[in-house]
Amino acid sequence: MDFDTQSKGLVYLHRTNLFKRLESSVFSFSETLKRLIENIDQTIENLNKGQQIEENLDVENEDEIYIERSKYEIKVEDLRINAYLEELYNDRDIVKKIYDETLILLKENRDNKIHELEKIVENKVENTPYNAGNRKILIFTAFADTANYIYSELLKKFAGKDISIASVTGKGVKTTNKKVREDFHSILSAFSPKSKMKIEIPQDEQIDIIVGTDCISEGQNLQDCDTVINFDIQWNPVSLIQRFGRVDRIGSRNDKIQMINFFPNADLNEYLDLERRVKGKMTTLNIASTGDEDMLNPEMNDFNFRKRQLEKLKEEVIDIEDTNENISLTDLNMNEYLYELSNYVNNHKEINKIPKGIYSVTEGEQKGVLFCFKHSKNDAKPKNDSSLYPYYLIFVDNNKEILFKNSQAREVIKLFRQLCYEKNEVQEKVLKEFFKNTKNATEMGFYSELLNTAVNSIKGEEEEKAVQTVFDFSGFNNNFKDDTTDDFELVSFLVVG
Repeated sequence: MDFDTQSKGLVYLHRTNLFKRLESSVFSFSETLKRLIENIDQTIENLNKGQQIEENLDVENEDEIYIERSKYEIKVEDLRINAYLEELYNDRDIVKKIYDETLILLKENRDNKIHELEKIVENKVENTPYNAGNRKILIFTAFADTANYIYSELLKKFAGKDISIASVTGKGVKTTNKKVREDFHSILSAFSPKSKMKIEIPQDEQIDIIVGTDCISEGQNLQDCDTVINFDIQWNPVSLIQRFGRVDRIGSRNDKIQMINFFPNADLNEYLDLERRVKGKMTTLNIASTGDEDMLNPEMNDFNFRKRQLEKLKEEVIDIEDTNENISLTDLNMNEYLYELSNYVNNHKEINKIPKGIYSVTEGEQKGVLFCFKHSKNDAKPKNDSSLYPYYLIFVDNNKEILFKNSQAREVIKLFRQLCYEKNEVQEKVLKEFFKNTKNATEMGFYSELLNTAVNSIKGEEEEKAVQTVFDFSGFNNNFKDDTTDDFELVSFLVVG
């Protein structure tokens, strides 16, 4: 891969990032421009000092902690410094001009999108149009910057009124209700006490509105709420369904449930055509950000699927089980989680010294064990067949039922993150229960049975895949048929009590 190819890829990455941030909110767009100016200033300073330039491109996406990064060094001696500086100053002038315009728009309070949201929120809280007395609203956005912006604007709009607001993002949580602890679980419990704690609590101890990113879009029972607002549209409809699933759950006491979507102020065909052109550059983007060849499946360019689903979303709420469409691999990719995990490992080198087979215990609604295995026969399966191979993730409940198979690895990773995120202290209650049931971890027979169930699930899945290849040119080939439990090294397991 040559430098020119990578540079062109970075241009497309910047363009895509700016487009998504602008579609989300003027504030997020402004913050990105500010960071871009700071990056240009740093580059100019390094050039003037004769230092090497280290170019970093952070493409902010979904809760901003999920990013792709391109990084390379530029040697000063390889540059025509004066010409490069001239172009940098020119770029800075252009970006600064746009940035200043966003600041004026924000200062003059001319953000019509946020005003429209305020009207919807005000009507919902004051009139409770869907279910009598229900003031609760769950507002989703792809970016933490936008979430913080919405939170601060709603705070100003409803200052002095009896409305409790909270913000929940991957960077932290906050709330206006002084009676609620500022942590993830306390805020969600105060927002949906009937479903989370099975109890009634006084109104002044509750939260009426949560503004959040997709860190709360799955695995949470929030059916006390009857309204979901998507402030910026995700590129895949499946994410919207998963968001709506937080309130559209068994046990809801609401007669009606409402989802409100903010679509871009453009014709849907134009919007999707723009996505088509952006996605059409994905090969270049992969090369630019990773240096690898394109690894994307042709299914990922199924724009007719996108169009049908988005059009349907504008008219009604769709159920993933009712749709006759195949879900594109873009809906199922987990690069964001793998990057976050990789970043964590890079920042915590001591984790490499942890022995295999380690376990931990945590609280969760669904009791069971989340296993991570490594297949000892690394050449038994091509790596491009699974983004995780030779690793396998399986979640088995205490009734020996497979809740998430390896083919649902993305869901398992999400669950893993939700169960462990920001839990930095020992969960004393569940740990004591675990030690009691296992006699201080000396009698692990029950968990060995769950482990065997998990391994058999892996073998069963691989056999099913092998059967599907019977008419391929290579013929039927099941490389896992003779494998035993010993062929799957236990990396770690998480007991959910």
